[in-house]
Amino acid sequence: MKKTLACILMSLTTLAYAQREAVLNFNLKNVRANDTLTLSWGANNKSVTPHILSMAAVDAKEVALPLNEPRVVVLGVKGQSSVLELLLSPGETVSVKGRVRNGNTYRLHRLDVEGAQHQEHYTHVIRAYRETIDSLEDDVKSQFKDVVRVIENSKMNDNEEAIAAIYQTPRGKEYIERTIQSFEERGELFEEVVRMHRDSFMGPLFMLRLAGRLGKGFRELYNSLGDAAKLSYYGREVKDEVYPPTLVGDIAPTVTVKNLNGEEKLLSFIHHNNRYLLLDFWASWCQPCHKEIPNLKAIYEKYHARGLDIVGISADHNEEDWRSTLEEMKEPWCNYLDINRQAITEYKVQYIPSIFIIDAQGNIIAEKLRGKELADYIDRLFAE
Repeated sequence: MKKTLACILMSLTTLAYAQREAVLNFNLKNVRANDTLTLSWGANNKSVTPHILSMAAVDAKEVALPLNEPRVVVLGVKGQSSVLELLLSPGETVSVKGRVRNGNTYRLHRLDVEGAQHQEHYTHVIRAYRETIDSLEDDVKSQFKDVVRVIENSKMNDNEEAIAAIYQTPRGKEYIERTIQSFEERGELFEEVVRMHRDSFMGPLFMLRLAGRLGKGFRELYNSLGDAAKLSYYGREVKDEVYPPTLVGDIAPTVTVKNLNGEEKLLSFIHHNNRYLLLDFWASWCQPCHKEIPNLKAIYEKYHARGLDIVGISADHNEEDWRSTLEEMKEPWCNYLDINRQAITEYKVQYIPSIFIIDAQGNIIAEKLRGKELADYIDRLFAE
């Protein structure tokens, strides 16, 4: 396992980059006229700002992205699952070329990329990691075909009792033990990849790319990174996840937003007319945000007459998407559109939905609450 990764590792250093454009030149064959190419930030858990731009596939020729540091950009086609990850650096001119479609299926990951200095190493490490993980999973399934077969059939038949029963057999217990061991091996591999890149931006980049959302359990690994890695863009991203910033105890920032009439409005929550204000950051494309709406409506109906108000701020890039979604949701509270990501920045929003509770003096008293936890917290506030 170590040899597989070590053979593709190269010496990387973190340089000080001035802001310069990375230019993407596209030479894409066999695109459909009505398809839309999208560019989004990759290896980024901040779900509020993934999108960069969209463009008609047939018009895709050249795109310039101003960068201060190396960043992962994801090329995709709207409605298709295939994507191409590009690791770009300031000042690079990168060509992306090749046949993008086989029948109705896009295969962006097979495009040729030239001119991106870190691209080959980045894709090789990810490929080696995934291949090793797949091998671990296949090994477990191969050793315990009988147990896996029973579990899969029981799930299809919604038979939880059969699953519980197989876990209690000697063979089932062996399967559980081996599965736990495979997860431990996966964790060791993950840490190995990160530590091999501890002195470059690649270390925290691989933490984000390979682990998904991070938490306090990753603090020790983050602390092992070199100073250059910690100071990089991805190092700062990782720090915000393992040592999440909090605004609790601070005065709610004043922000400029746009209302439904298209007017800019300054929102200040100091000395507002209610006992408490619930500030909800959301977006039309955010499914967890939509799932939270019934809970917010129930809270609003229960406590609005007693002094609770709600304000929504949308992270949408497309104003029409924001407006049409509001028409569908029929929320009884005020909603605004963020302008130039000022509100998201001021409130240090990392993911959505993000909900803040503000008291009558404008103090943020709670954050990052959802579902039953949010409802219970509001219940306690009005019980006091």
